[in-house]
Amino acid sequence: MTVTASIQRRARATYQTSPVVYQIIKWICTCLMHLVYNYRAKGQENFPRSGPVIIAVNHLHLFDPGAVMPIVPRKIVTLAADKWERNWLLGTLLRLAGVIFVRRGEVDRQALYSCLDVLSHGGVLAIAPEGTRSKTGKLQRAKAGIAYLATRTKAVIVPIAFWGIERLSDWKRLKRPTCNVVVGQPFYLPQPKGKPTSEELQAMADMVMTRIAVMLPPSYRGVYAEHAAALEAAQNSASPLSS
Repeated sequence: MTVTASIQRRARATYQTSPVVYQIIKWICTCLMHLVYNYRAKGQENFPRSGPVIIAVNHLHLFDPGAVMPIVPRKIVTLAADKWERNWLLGTLLRLAGVIFVRRGEVDRQALYSCLDVLSHGGVLAIAPEGTRSKTGKLQRAKAGIAYLATRTKAVIVPIAFWGIERLSDWKRLKRPTCNVVVGQPFYLPQPKGKPTSEELQAMADMVMTRIAVMLPPSYRGVYAEHAAALEAAQNSASPLSS
């Protein structure tokens, strides 16, 4: 066995799981989302039925995967911080769901190989480009990793925005929180000539976050508020209804 083949086998083993187990977890997750939240989703028809896909999401809560899983018709491989791997209950559940655990604060090459492996086999990979959960609910600056993966694999990106999932405290007032989810139009990042620079990768990551920002209410847009406003203005000026 070659070194490359050995790495690919190890990478695949970290996220592969039984399709039956995944569907059971998805069913339970969907039931819980509709029970705990007033769950509202739109744009499901935008999701590609085949080929490699990177789902780009904002990061509000530990339950973020629950907002996405019910509306995506394909198996999703999600990234999770390695600290959860050591939690016997949550770690077991995540492994059964088929996640890639990532070591924070360093370049985790094993996780990178796993991400590339998912996409090279035509799978669906979910990434929160911000890297860490937003404590304010507002968008933070993206990391460039999503741009690297998208340009390396030529995978299509599907932006998915959600808000309200962080409002579990509404139950203290006996009010059922509303979780809104919007699936955006798929798009490809421009392919750079030669090896992209770190500045080019960051600019493309910002492009991804802007696509998410325009689907969020203004109070959630954070550092991408101006980018989103500019994109909305451009879209409105290009619309036939604006002439």
